[in-house]
Amino acid sequence: MTHTTTESTETGAPAQKHREFPDGPCKQCAFPGDEPADPRSESPALASAAATFASWLTWAQAAALIAIAIAAICGIGQAIWEMISARNISLGDLLMLFLYIEILSMVKGASLGTREIPIHTPIALAIVAVARYIVVDVEHINAITMLCTSVSILLLVVALWLIRRTGKSMKGIRAS
Repeated sequence: MTHTTTESTETGAPAQKHREFPDGPCKQCAFPGDEPADPRSESPALASAAATFASWLTWAQAAALIAIAIAAICGIGQAIWEMISARNISLGDLLMLFLYIEILSMVKGASLGTREIPIHTPIALAIVAVARYIVVDVEHINAITMLCTSVSILLLVVALWLIRRTGKSMKGIRAS
C-alpha cells in the first residue's frame, strides 16, 4: 500500500496528497521539527531484527579491530626486527613505526573511547603514509609521479585544514 494518492492540480500536474494513519501522519512525509514517531508503532519483529543486526555488526567491528591491532603489533615487531638485523634506522623505518602506533591509537579510540574514529585521524595517517612513500622510494619515482604524490599530500593537508576549521565553527554554532 502506498502512502500517497495522486490528484491533478489546476495546471494538470499530478499532486501528492498524503494519507493520515491512526498513529499520525505517514513517516515518509515527516519534516525537521515534527514530533518523532511513536516507537511502539514499529513491529516487534522489525525491532528484534534490528537489534540482532546491530549486535552482529558490533561483534564484527570488534573482531576487525582485534585483527587490525594484532596486525599493527606484528608490524611493529617486524619493523623493529628488520632495523636490528640491518643495524640501520632510516627515516622510512621511523615513519612506518609512527604509522603503526597511530593505527593502534586509532583502534584504541574506536574500541575504548567514543567508539567513533574522528575523520581527521585517517587523513593524518594518509599524509604520513604518502610522505613515507616519497621518502622510501625517492630514487625510483619519476617527476610526474613525484608531482602527483606531492599534490595528493597538499590536497590531504587542505582537507584536514578545512575539517578542523569547520569543526571549530560548528562547535560555536552548537554552543549557541
